[in-house]
Amino acid sequence: MKRAFSLLLALSCALVLGSGGTALGRGPIAILSDADFTAENGVVSGTGSAEDPYVLAGLEVNGSAGDLYGIRIDNVSASFVLRGVILQGFTDPFGAAVRVAYAAGGRIEGVTVSASLNGIELVASQDMTLRSLVLYTSGIGLRVVGDTVEHYRHDIDASNELNGKAIQYLYGLEGATVSDLNTTHLTIAGSRNLTIQNNTVVNGDGLRLAFVTDSTVTANAVYRTTPVYAEHGLFLLHSSDNVIEQNTFKNNRLAGLQLTLSPRNAVRNNQVLANDSGVRIVASDDNVITNNVLFANVSGILLSGGTGGNTVSENVIYHENTKQGITLEMADGNRIERNGLTDCEIGITLGEQATGNVVEANTILGGAYGISVYGSYNWIHRNLIAQAQRGILFVETFGRSTARGNDLRGNVFTDSSQQHLYLNLDSANNRLSDNAFLGAGARLVADYGTANLWSSDGVGNFWGTTIVEDKDANGIGDAPVRIVPAMAEDPAPRASWSPVGAGLGVLGTLGSGSVTLTMSGGGVMQLEVLVADSGMERWAGFRGFPGAYIERFPGILFVFDSEAKLSFTMQTVLFDLDIAFFASDGTFVGATTMTANSEEAYTAPAAFLYALELPAGSLARWGVGEGAKLVLP
Repeated sequence: MKRAFSLLLALSCALVLGSGGTALGRGPIAILSDADFTAENGVVSGTGSAEDPYVLAGLEVNGSAGDLYGIRIDNVSASFVLRGVILQGFTDPFGAAVRVAYAAGGRIEGVTVSASLNGIELVASQDMTLRSLVLYTSGIGLRVVGDTVEHYRHDIDASNELNGKAIQYLYGLEGATVSDLNTTHLTIAGSRNLTIQNNTVVNGDGLRLAFVTDSTVTANAVYRTTPVYAEHGLFLLHSSDNVIEQNTFKNNRLAGLQLTLSPRNAVRNNQVLANDSGVRIVASDDNVITNNVLFANVSGILLSGGTGGNTVSENVIYHENTKQGITLEMADGNRIERNGLTDCEIGITLGEQATGNVVEANTILGGAYGISVYGSYNWIHRNLIAQAQRGILFVETFGRSTARGNDLRGNVFTDSSQQHLYLNLDSANNRLSDNAFLGAGARLVADYGTANLWSSDGVGNFWGTTIVEDKDANGIGDAPVRIVPAMAEDPAPRASWSPVGAGLGVLGTLGSGSVTLTMSGGGVMQLEVLVADSGMERWAGFRGFPGAYIERFPGILFVFDSEAKLSFTMQTVLFDLDIAFFASDGTFVGATTMTANSEEAYTAPAAFLYALELPAGSLARWGVGEGAKLVLP
C-alpha cells in the first residue's frame, strides 16, 4: 500500500498547469485513428514515430453513467505512450478504464485505475509494454483478448499491481515451472511444456492459458472470497494437449474451468465447487473430463459451441443447488458415461442441437428429471434413473423442434414419484427396448408422440407389476402391453427381469470376483461379489438400487487404495445393509448394520482396506464377527 500511495502522490503532483493551478478532471478520450492524437485528446509531445512517440500524460479522467471507456485507443499505427494518468468511475460491465485495440508497440506506464469495474483491456494488439500500473477494480483488472498467439505477445512485468498484488503475465516460456505464486492475475501465453503448480489466484482475474500446449496444471487454487465481478477460474483458449488435475476452482462468477477452442486436454481429479458453471467446454473437441467432483454449481458440466468427440466420465455431480448436472447444447458425438448425479434439478440434458451422443451407464438419482431430451439420434443406454419425479422427459417444444431417432435401451427406472418416461407430442420414431420400468409399469409411462417404437429386434421392455403371460417360456410376452394414455403398444414385452447383468448405471459396470469368509468357529462361506475398486465405483455402491431385488443380487466388495478409517453413507439407498470391515491382511475389524437412507456416517473402529456390503441380516445368519477373516483369491 505504501508503494501505491507514493505513486498516487506523484501523479497528483504531476497534474499541474503552467499557471501553477491543479488540472481539473476531464471526460473520456477516444482515439480511433492516428489523426486523433491531438492536444485536445491529451497529447503533450511526440510525432508518433518509434523514436518520438505521441505522449499522453498528466491526465485525470473521470467516468459517469453511460461511459464505456475512459481512454480508448483503436486502429492506430503510430507509436504512443500513455503515462501518469488517473482514471476512476468507469463501471460499465462491457467497458474498461483503458482500451487499446488493433495497435502495436505502445506503452502504458504509471497509470492508476480506481473505483472502476474493469481496468485495462488489450484487444488484438501486440508488443505492448505495461509498467507500474496500479489497478483497483471490482471486475477484470487486466483483460487480454486475441485470435492469434501474437495478440498475447506483450511485455507485462510484476511492477504492475491488481488489488494490491503483483500481476503475473508470462509469455514465450518452454520447459519452465511456474509455481507458488500468490496473485490476483496469472496469465500464461504462447508457451509449451510447462508445469504450473501450487499457485493461488484469489479475488481477481483468475488463471488464463492462451496458446499453451503440452503442459501440466496441478494443485492450483482459484477462487473468490468477495463478490468480485470476475469471470472464470481457469480459462483455456487455443490450448491443447494439457493435463488439468488436482486443482480447486470455487465460487467463480462464471465457470470454474472453461475450455474454448482447446482440444485434447485431460481434466481430472479436480474439485469444482459453487461456481455458476463447473466445467464449460465450448467449441473444443476430444477432451477427457473424468473423476472430478462438482458440488453446488448451478450447471455442472456444459458442452456447447459445436463441441464433439469429448468423453465425460466418472464425475460426481451433486447438491440441490445444481439446476443442470450435465448439459449438451450444440454438441455432437460425445460420450457421457459412468457419471454419478444426485439431487440435480435435471440430471442430463440433451438440447435441440445435441445429436449423435452416447449417454451410457450413468447413475442419476433424485431431482425433477433424470434425463431431459430435446435432441435427436442420441443413444441413451444402461442408465440407472431412480428417485426422480420423472425419469426421462421428452420436453414439449410446441412445434419448435422434434426429438426423433433416439435409442433408449437397457435403462432401469425405479422409484419415480410421477412418471418413469414421458414422450411428448413433438417426439417421433424413437426406439425403446429392453428397458425396465419397475413398480407400476405401464401406468407410469406416457407416449403422445408419433411412431415411437417400443421394441427392437423382437425384444420389448419389462413392465414391472404388469402381468405378462409367457406360455411358450421364451421370455417374451404372448400379448402386447398397451401404454396409456396414448394407446401405443409394446408388441414384445419381457416376461421377467433380473438385476444381475442389467443396466444399473455405474453399478452395472462393476466386475465380479470370488471371496471366501472364514469364521472363528471354523465355518467357511464362499461368495460371488461385485468389486468396487475405483473412486466412482465406490461412490455408486447400492445408490438407487431397486430394493425389491436386493435379495437376488450379489454383495459389493469395496477395495481402497490404502488402509484408512473411512465413512459410508446410506443416502439414496432405500433398504438396510450389513457392512463388514477388514484390514489389509483380511483380519475382521468391525461390522454394523446401516439404516436405509440414513444421513449417519458409518465406519469401523480401526483402519481397513476392504469393506463388504450385503443385504441386512446376512452377517448374523452366517456368523460373521470377531475372528472372521476375508480371503481373496
